Amino acid sequence: MIQALFAFLVLLGIASLMGLLTLLMQPERLYQRLRPLMAFRRLHQGLALAMEEGQRLQYTVGRGPLTGGSSTASSLVALAALRPIVRTALRGDKPPAITVGEPSTYVLADSTTRTACYEHRAEDRCQGTVRLVGMDESTYAAGAVVMAHGGRSALTLGLGHMGGEIALAVDASQRFVGGTDHLTGQAVLFALGDEALLGEEALAAGAYTQAHPMHAASLWVQDILRWLLILVLLGGGLLYTFLP
Repeated sequence: MIQALFAFLVLLGIASLMGLLTLLMQPERLYQRLRPLMAFRRLHQGLALAMEEGQRLQYTVGRGPLTGGSSTASSLVALAALRPIVRTALRGDKPPAITVGEPSTYVLADSTTRTACYEHRAEDRCQGTVRLVGMDESTYAAGAVVMAHGGRSALTLGLGHMGGEIALAVDASQRFVGGTDHLTGQAVLFALGDEALLGEEALAAGAYTQAHPMHAASLWVQDILRWLLILVLLGGGLLYTFLP
């Protein structure tokens, strides 16, 4: 009981700190002080180049389910980054092409895309933007390849749960930037992709795409907690060394 109460208080403190940072600091300051990541820099450059060339962006959200399983977090991150990506891509001539490999993720991806298109007053341009291309490895990879070739995508962004099958989509894309929670997928992206997000870098997509200030505040809180943990360890080591 005491352990559960302590864990609840810790989580409550972390959430409160995130809320305070979001309320007290301007969003621009939260975003500007994030550690630079080359993959997201490549993403923004690729988006600008795609709009300049009149080509589209392809965004593959992966095939991880939202209910249970270890891939839920990566799928939620991919969905969090979807809205700002769509808003940015709609500034160009062509809407983005979004591929999904899981029904529950498809429903939320379609709803998020429709909302972004409505805010941009581009509902007529967003018909058929989100597609469920396959629910297993082979069909999902084949669908992503067809979308990359047929849509003439200038840049492909991949986030979410993707395994070794993503190699086909990388090979079919002009430029590929992305990250996944699957170890085999990470190895493929590191070897073949233009820029790969490794480990927890992929989970920071919401902050680096400026989906919401709360995402950036969460990274700040993580850094604060890391420094506090370092200070506690150093203090404990000094006390153990010098006190009898």
